[in-house]
Parts: sequence; C-alpha cells; structure tokens
Amino acid sequence: MKEYDAFSEPEGISSFDPEAFKDLKKSEEWKYDPIGKVEEFLQPFQPSNCACVLLNGSLVPEGDGQKLLTPKDKVEAQAFSVLKRRFHVEIPEGDCRIEVKNEGEEDCILLSLHAKADQTSSVLLTFDGKGKAIYFLEVEAENESCVSITVLCRGEGEKFVYDTTRISSMAKVKRNLLCLGAKFTRYASRAFFSGPHGEAEMNGIYFINGDGFAETRVRVAHGLPDCRSRVSYRGALLGSKAKSAWVGESIIGKDGKGSDSYELNKNFVLTPGAKSFSEPQLEIKNGDILAAGHSSSVGYFDPNQIFYLRSRGIEEKEAKEMVVSGFFEELLSQMGSDEAKEEFEQFCKRTGGFNGSQA
Repeated sequence: MKEYDAFSEPEGISSFDPEAFKDLKKSEEWKYDPIGKVEEFLQPFQPSNCACVLLNGSLVPEGDGQKLLTPKDKVEAQAFSVLKRRFHVEIPEGDCRIEVKNEGEEDCILLSLHAKADQTSSVLLTFDGKGKAIYFLEVEAENESCVSITVLCRGEGEKFVYDTTRISSMAKVKRNLLCLGAKFTRYASRAFFSGPHGEAEMNGIYFINGDGFAETRVRVAHGLPDCRSRVSYRGALLGSKAKSAWVGESIIGKDGKGSDSYELNKNFVLTPGAKSFSEPQLEIKNGDILAAGHSSSVGYFDPNQIFYLRSRGIEEKEAKEMVVSGFFEELLSQMGSDEAKEEFEQFCKRTGGFNGSQA
C-alpha cells in the first residue's frame, strides 16, 4: 500500500498489476465507455517520448514526480507499467501557466505539481495533442496553502487523464476542468484530505460535439475530520452521436467526523439522439457529519423559455444562444480564467454550440 492510500478510503481492487483487474466487459467501471476504444489503450506500446512540459514558456526538465495513489483500474495500471518520463513543478507564488504538448502518436507521462505551505497560487494548465496519450497529474497542496488550478483539455487527440489531488491541513484547493470537443476523453479526478479542516472545490465543464465521447469521474474522499468539498459539473452535447458520462463519488469515511459535502451535475442535450449519463454517488460511514448531498439532471431546450424570449422580440437563434450561455455562465465565472472563458466562447462559435445548430 502506498503512503496515502489509507486517506483515499480505497474500495475494490487497487494494484500496479494490470492482471489484477477484471475483464473490461465484466466491470461496472467501464459500463459507459466504448470498450473497443478503451481496449486500444491496453495494447502494449512504447511511449513516443515526444510530450514536453513548459512552465511560463520554458521547458521543464524531467524530474522525480511521484504517484500518490495505487492504480484503481486496468488502464491506469497498464499505463503506469510503461511510464518512463516524469516531470515535477514547484508551483510559484501568484499566477503561472503550464503547458503539456504531445506531438507523438502514443505517449504517457507523469506531471507532479507541488504547492508549499501558506502560498497562494493560480495555475492554468493545458493539455494539447493529436495522438493518443495517458497523463498522470499529481497535485499536492501543503498546510494552509490556497491553490486554484484550471485545466484545459483540447486538441483532437484521444486521452486518459488520471488526476489526483492531496489536500493538507487547512489548505484550500479549487480544481477547474474545461473539456471541449473531445474525440475520446476519460478524465478521472480524485481528491483526498491528508489533514483536517481542508477544503476542495471541484468545478468542470464538458462540451461534446459530433460523434465525440467524454467520461468524467470525480471522487472526493473525506477520510479526516472537518473537511469540506463542493463538486459542480455541467455538460452539453451537440450532435446526434455525441455521448457523455459523469460519475461523482463522495465518500465520508469512518474518521470523517464533521464533513460537509455536496455534488451537482447538470447536462444539456442540444441535439436529439445524443446520450448523457449522470450518476452521483454518496457513501457515508460516519453519522456525525455537518451535511452531505447530491443532485443531477439531464435536460433539453425548454420550449416555454424559448417562447418567452421570442415573445420579447428575440429571434429563435439568439434566444437559444442566451439559454446555452446562461447555463454555463456561473461555472465559467467561478473558474476565474479569462482564457478559459474565451476558449469556451470560441469553441461554441466554431461549432454552433450556442444555438444547438449542428446536425
């Protein structure tokens, strides 16, 4: 068992051996995924070693980044077995930009980010590339630090991202995700507390068009007292073959006295035929908590909303743009990143996403 596994309240199988996991078709873990596509990532491969990491425009040398938790699924274990390149970044005070660029056919890297005690930082992290890639992102926030990390997943590549955040005593961490136009993306985000009185805010937006697929899994483990978490994700699907899945897990462990947890997921289906799955989960092993809850929804354009706007002299196309824009506005504002907001708006303009016009 790794050092931090106990804090993550592990259930089921955790192993660095890919053979320890069930066949994909027999596992609940993969019930929403296109199995054929996932199996491609299980084929033996040698990383192309083309991916690079830049901090504020300067190349980051390979370092000694460490994985925080034992793998929880077959693809994660398989990828870690071929992992060769690791990068470590000490997050600077204030604002910074980190870029992960992949020009190879297949690659696998680990990126470790570390925030020192008492520091305040804001990070914009981008994943770009056209090939297949598996990324391990390991984030550590030390005591009383305040860290905001916004991740932009873009490009035409197919990717798995395994994202783990460790939150120390009295640290506050905001994690934002913007996933746009994915061909195939599976983003597994896990957060856990290694000290009491920590706070986690996990926000995300995914917008899938064409025949794209994206699955987002968010898991927050309250294994220590008096910690707080808020999870809020919103998604939209444009195109009759678009598909998304969101699985949220909030686990309050036996030592999670005084925990305060809530998770929310809302989905907007813009095109008939598109499929969106939403599965919030809540597990409580300690009855002495402050609060715990979850909610989710999948919806379509409300004809009454559109009729009301039309009755005020607004054209139908513009009315739909207003509804879609309003659906995401709150989360975009919470992210606090002008680049993320601009990236989202440009994507919607390119794809017709603001008015659901793509066939």
